[in-house]
Amino acid sequence: MDELARLADEYGSGDLRLTVEQNIIIPNIENSKIALLNEPLLKNRFSPDPPILMRNLVACTGNQFCGQAIIETKARSMKITEEVQRLVSVTQPEGKPVEGADVFLGGRIGSDSHLGDVYKKSVPCEDLVPIIVDLLVKNFGAVPREREMKQKSNLEISE
Repeated sequence: MDELARLADEYGSGDLRLTVEQNIIIPNIENSKIALLNEPLLKNRFSPDPPILMRNLVACTGNQFCGQAIIETKARSMKITEEVQRLVSVTQPEGKPVEGADVFLGGRIGSDSHLGDVYKKSVPCEDLVPIIVDLLVKNFGAVPREREMKQKSNLEISE
C-alpha cells in the first residue's frame, strides 16, 4: 500500500480508489505519464491491464486472516486462475473477452428475503435478451409485442 501511495503521489493526484472487486485505481494520471507508470507497476507485480479472469477474481481472506476459514484462499485462487488462463481462452473469435451473466429466477426482498434460484449459468450477454423474453412470457404472463399489436388492432376493428 505504501508503494501504491507513492506511485499515486508521483504519477497521479495522490488519490487511490478501491473497487468492490478488490482492485485499486490510481485516478487523475496525465496521459503523458501512463507509459512511465507501467514500468514500476509491472516491476512490483501490479498489472494495469490484467487478463479477464484475473481482473474479476475475488477471494475471501482465507485462514491467514480469518478464524472461520479452513484453507488459505488468496494464493490458491491466484495459482488456480493462472493455471486456468494457461489452459483456456475466455474470448470471442475476434479476441474480445466474452461478457456473461448467471440468470436467477425468483428471490425476494423484505422480511422473508431469499436469493433466487439459478436458472442458467454463464450466459453470454449477447444471448440474454431471448432468454429473458422467454422467461417473461412463460412465467410472468408477458405478451410478445407482435401478438399485442394484433390484439389491439382486433379490438379497434370490433369497436
